[in-house]
Amino acid sequence: MSRESRLLKNTAIIGIGVACTKGISFFLLPLYTALLSTKEYGIVDLVTILVTLITYTLTLQFEQGIFRFLIESRNSEEKTKKYISTTLIAVSISLLIGIIILSIVCGIVQYKYIFYLIFNIISCLYCSINSQIARGLGKTVTYTISSFISAVGQIVFNILFIVGLKWHVGGMLTATIIAQFMASFYCIISCKLWNYFSIKSYDKKYLKNLLKFSLPMVPNTLCWWLINLSDRVIINQFLGLGINGIYAVANKFPALYTTLTDIFQRSWAENAAENYEEKDNSIYFSKIMNRSVLLLLSSSLVIILSISLVFKYIVNVNFKASYIHILILIIAAFFHSWGNLYGSLFTAVKSTKNIAKTTVYAAIINVAINLLFINKIGLLAASLSTLISYIIIVIMRHIEINKIVKINYDNKKVLLLIVLLIGVAYIYYINNLIISIIALLLSIVVFCMFNYKIVKFILNKIICRRHKNEKSSS
Repeated sequence: MSRESRLLKNTAIIGIGVACTKGISFFLLPLYTALLSTKEYGIVDLVTILVTLITYTLTLQFEQGIFRFLIESRNSEEKTKKYISTTLIAVSISLLIGIIILSIVCGIVQYKYIFYLIFNIISCLYCSINSQIARGLGKTVTYTISSFISAVGQIVFNILFIVGLKWHVGGMLTATIIAQFMASFYCIISCKLWNYFSIKSYDKKYLKNLLKFSLPMVPNTLCWWLINLSDRVIINQFLGLGINGIYAVANKFPALYTTLTDIFQRSWAENAAENYEEKDNSIYFSKIMNRSVLLLLSSSLVIILSISLVFKYIVNVNFKASYIHILILIIAAFFHSWGNLYGSLFTAVKSTKNIAKTTVYAAIINVAINLLFINKIGLLAASLSTLISYIIIVIMRHIEINKIVKINYDNKKVLLLIVLLIGVAYIYYINNLIISIIALLLSIVVFCMFNYKIVKFILNKIICRRHKNEKSSS
C-alpha cells in the first residue's frame, strides 16, 4: 500500500471515531435540555471544563509523546515496553499528586462534586493515554472502536441514569465516567497492554525523552484553550450575554469545518512521523501539504456559498446578526486547519517547542486585539482577532518548519483560489439567491478540478466496492 493510500485509509478509519465522539453532544442535547435545569447543565459544563484543564496539566501531554515515540519504536519490543511502562508510571504518579492537592483544595472550598470531578479526571486521563498508545502501536481500528464505545456508552448510561433513575447531574457525570473507563479497558484488552507494562521497564532516559517532547505541548494546549475561550469572556464582559449568544451561533459552522479537518490532521500526524526518516521527505511533505491546502481552500468556497443559501432556514431570525461573522470565522477555520497541518510536521520532527512558541504568540495577539477594539468595532473584534491570530500561526510555523524541512507550494494555484475566495466573500455578503446558486455550482466544479486525484480515488473505491457487492450477490 502506498503512503498516500495508507494516509487516506487511516483518515477514513479515524473519521468514524471522531464522528462518534463529536456527534454525541448533538444526539444528547435534546435530552439534556429537556430533563436538566439551566443550573444543573451549568454545573456539568463547569465540571467538564475543570476536568479538561486539570487533565491537560496532569498528563503533561504524555499522550502526545507516547504516540510519537511508539511510532518509531514499532520494530523494537524493548523500546515499546519501556516507553509504555515509563508513561503509565509517570502519569499515575502525577495523577496521585494531583488528586491529593485537588482533595485538599475542594475540602477547603467545600466543593460538593469532588467525587465526580476526581473520577472524571481519572477516567479521562487513562482513556486518553490508552487510546494514544493504541494509535502509537498502529492499531487505528482499536482507537476508533474505543471512541465508538465511549460515545455509545454515554448515550446508554445517560438514558439509564437521567431518564430512568432521575439522577440528573450525578447521572450525567457518572455516565461519562463509566463510558470512558469502558473505552480505556477495551484498549487495554485489545492491545494486550499488560504485555508491555513492567515496573522494571521504567527508564529515566525514556522519561527525559518524553518530557523534552511533551512539556512544550502543555502551554500550547492551554493557549489554544485561551484563544477559544478568551473571545467569550471578553464579549460577556464588554458586550453582554446576548451578543455572546450570537457569536456562539456563528461559531457552530466553523466548528463543523474544523471537526472534519481534524480527522485528516490526526492521520497526517502519524503518516508524517512514519515518513520523516525517508530521503524524499521534503518532496513527500510538500506534495501532501500542497494537496491539503488546495483541498481546504477549494472546500471553503463550497462551504461558504452553501451557508449563504441555507442560513435563513436553519438559524432563527433573532440570530441573523451572526451571518456577517460566519464568513470571517470560516476563513479563520481554514488557517487554523493549515496551522495544525504544520503542527503535525513539528510533531514528526520532534520540534514541539516551535508549536508552543507560535501558539503562545497567537494567544497574546488574540487577547490584545479583543481588548483594544471590542469597544470600537464590537463583535467584529472577536471574529477578526481569531482570524488574525490563526494567520500569524500559519506564517510563523511556515518560516520555522522551512528551517528543518523545505515545504514548497504551487503558488499559482494557491493564489488563484485566494482570489476566488475574495470573490466568494463578496457574493456571500450581497446574498443574492440566483448569483449564490450559480457561484455554488461553479465552486463545485472548481473543487473537482483542483482535487481531481482525490475525487477520482474515492469514486474508484466506490465503483470497485459496488462491483464486488454485485459479484457476491450474484
